[in-house]
Amino acid sequence: MPLIGEGLHQGSVLSPLLSNLYLDAFDRAMLADGWRVIRYGDDFAIPVSSRLDGECALQAAGVELETLRLELNAGKCHVASFDGGVRFLGETLTPSTLGAREALSNPLETVVYVERQGATVRVRGDRLIVTDGEESLLRLGLRRVRQVVCFGRVGLTTPFLHRAVLERIEVVLLTDQGTLGGRLTAPTTSDPSARRAQYRAADNEGRSRELAAAFVAGKIANMRVWLLRSARRADDTEAAVAADRLETAHGKVDAATSIDELMGLEGAATRDYMRGLQRLIDPEWGFLSRQRRPPPDPVNAMLSYGYVLLCHEASAALEAAGLDPLVGFLHQHRWGRPSLALDLMEEVRPITVDVAVWRCLSTRQVRTEQFTHQPDTGCRMGDDAKNTFLAAYEKRMLTLTSHQGTGRRVSFRVALHLQAKALAAALLADNGRYRPLRWK
Repeated sequence: MPLIGEGLHQGSVLSPLLSNLYLDAFDRAMLADGWRVIRYGDDFAIPVSSRLDGECALQAAGVELETLRLELNAGKCHVASFDGGVRFLGETLTPSTLGAREALSNPLETVVYVERQGATVRVRGDRLIVTDGEESLLRLGLRRVRQVVCFGRVGLTTPFLHRAVLERIEVVLLTDQGTLGGRLTAPTTSDPSARRAQYRAADNEGRSRELAAAFVAGKIANMRVWLLRSARRADDTEAAVAADRLETAHGKVDAATSIDELMGLEGAATRDYMRGLQRLIDPEWGFLSRQRRPPPDPVNAMLSYGYVLLCHEASAALEAAGLDPLVGFLHQHRWGRPSLALDLMEEVRPITVDVAVWRCLSTRQVRTEQFTHQPDTGCRMGDDAKNTFLAAYEKRMLTLTSHQGTGRRVSFRVALHLQAKALAAALLADNGRYRPLRWK
């Protein structure tokens, strides 16, 4: 049947495709002029910082569309303020708006790290603001923040602290080198049943050994996967041999008869893993083995720094799941030590912190001259190295992974919370089995 006229029927399945192809030139031209266009089909919005910029953006859009033989809809195109609400794609957007789709994909994932000495964290309306004197360092909607981590001499206003408790934003106070000073959290309101089950399990030697074995098995499996991936990139057969030893160690976990035996397997596997990584790291970094107190080289300094951050995140995840971070199964109870947080983070260490450190090194984002060495404190990160590592760590925690327990694609940060909930569920169930997070 011959077509009459030109174009496509309204609602044709090809219309969105052709629209995107044709308007791609418009997107590129606007971006080249400094305007970021948010477009869905033939509807678009351009975020700007002032009304004057908005008028300029509107004029630029009209000019670019005219070159494509298109014109703006004068009845729909205008400059509007978020304070009064902006209508876009059927929704009215305001500074405090968080769409349901965004809430599902990024559930309060943002962690704010404040390192500038003398900076102040305050709140204005629904926004968190970080300033240093008259300089504004950060402005972010409170609903996007789940944790604020402050290093060293950082000020916190009283209104911010009140809003943090109200919005359930955790505030972590660390020294400039990452030692924990304290944590501000909202009062725990969860059912104490999970904690009671946790304490009973901790007093049961067989149950403790079973849970400890799951943590060790998860850690060894993930160390092996990361070592194999790293060795494949570097074409290092010796590292692959170390991965085979990790597989052997993994096979011995279920047969372990005590916590001490499990700790021995975990320690030997970690040494094999670190020796394998040591072969892949440039000798200029001086990394020979994992050493903590004090860290003798930049690699150990970054690992220790990252593990401190991960431990705080694990503690928060466990508390949210109704568990006590201080009472563990693999790590024995010790005054002030978050033993269960250390248990939970074992399986996650290789695939979060270790990956972030490796990428800082392999991409040359950090340099040896960004670290200092002192006889009493060992190797310490300079400000540039800290900022670079924190960015790499945060990017890794927001990277999506497959969570086997739920069948969902979630960030590593969300996966950590899901693992804490899975542990609570296993403790509450009769002989419930805990399945560690496995990286593939």
